[in-house]
Amino acid sequence: MVEMGFIQEMKMQQALSPQLYQSMEILQMSLMDLQQLVKQELSSNPTLEVVQPEADAQIEVETGTADTEKFDAEMAALGDDWQEGSSTGSIGDAEEKYQFMMDTLSEGPSLQEQLMEQLIMVDLNSQERAIAELLIGNIDDEGYLQLDLEEMMDRPDFPVDLFEQVRGVVQSFEPAGIGARNLKECLLLQLERSGERESEAYQLVEHHLDRLGRNKLEEIASFMGLAIDRVSELADRIGQLDPKPGLKLSSDEVEVVIPEIFIEKVEGAYRVRSNRKPYPKLFLNQRYLELLKAKSTPAETKAYIREKLAKSRLMIQSIDQRLSMIERIAGELVTLQHDYFERGVTGLKPLNMKRIAEILEVHETTVSRAVAGKYMQTPRGLLSMKYFFKPGVRTVSGELVSNEHAKAVLVELIANEDKKKPYSDAKLVALLSEQNISISRRTIAKYRDQLKILSSHLRRER
Repeated sequence: MVEMGFIQEMKMQQALSPQLYQSMEILQMSLMDLQQLVKQELSSNPTLEVVQPEADAQIEVETGTADTEKFDAEMAALGDDWQEGSSTGSIGDAEEKYQFMMDTLSEGPSLQEQLMEQLIMVDLNSQERAIAELLIGNIDDEGYLQLDLEEMMDRPDFPVDLFEQVRGVVQSFEPAGIGARNLKECLLLQLERSGERESEAYQLVEHHLDRLGRNKLEEIASFMGLAIDRVSELADRIGQLDPKPGLKLSSDEVEVVIPEIFIEKVEGAYRVRSNRKPYPKLFLNQRYLELLKAKSTPAETKAYIREKLAKSRLMIQSIDQRLSMIERIAGELVTLQHDYFERGVTGLKPLNMKRIAEILEVHETTVSRAVAGKYMQTPRGLLSMKYFFKPGVRTVSGELVSNEHAKAVLVELIANEDKKKPYSDAKLVALLSEQNISISRRTIAKYRDQLKILSSHLRRER
């Protein structure tokens, strides 16, 4: 069986083998995409069989260990002395296959999958590709990069210049504006893509977007030395840009969220359990294994069976590895974020994927792929696995707390402020400092933007 740990060697490889590539792709897929892949393989591979999941049964993916050992021995005995002959027809329970394929819901490729398809067309070395995959895995459905860039810049394995270079590559993908850190960068990327880098619209977005958001057209006209009518025209142009470019590549259908992991508290301890129910139970078709031993089976037919069985084994093993990796990561998340499950958001601790990767002895991109689009059903609700990876915020005393903790305190402060005299960002910096949280005005503004909280000017009640 291919071990997930050797994915760590990916950065040293210029080209991935087809087997490793499929294993990694299966790890990243959503459950619905995986079901679709299995459906396609069942339609073209007669050596792969499926048992339709029952409504109340917990389905496990077979590893086929016994069949694998037997298969290896049979393959070795066959040798390479193949001869021509007729091929055999499909053998197995065709009705089971048909029912599974009919019951499998189809879904368009996700935003990340479409970006990965564009990445394949770009000539990058292994380190650059690893950075690109990490960036793509942290782009949300609206197309924004949800990654603490300052934290990434401090890492010796991601040189600043190289990181910025690869980020530029990802931002060159379609649609324009993808991979931006905020609304301003998103709009600027779109204007630049359309050849308006030196335009007045670009200058307005770069220097006066906040004023535009408050409809201060006269102020903008004064600062830019333009007529008010011209500023109005520029505002109309900017209004044609897409503030959420990622939605262009997202599936139009309503996404059905199926938890990969169940977390339950049993006798005071948290237990992690994989949700194997939605997985098809796959196994090798025994009749084809028997055909390999039969002397009457033509050599060409044996070659065909060998090829198809190898594909079946790879799919079964890759699915088994996927289950194992996701469950291992979930177990570490429960251990490292135990305080969250006990206290809620204020218990969240700073955590990055690199730490999980080091614990599990895999590459960081493996963790990124494994948690992409995966959810856990917890005592605190259905949560994305990515939710538990949070950058740190320095406290006044020098300790680190998660940014979610800082955001929770910020929300509470604003909720209890005098609505006629709302706190300015500078005042919020001081109030957070009193609660042992040290962040800048710029970070306050960033958090407000993420939380959809207006500036103090727009929060004031008159």
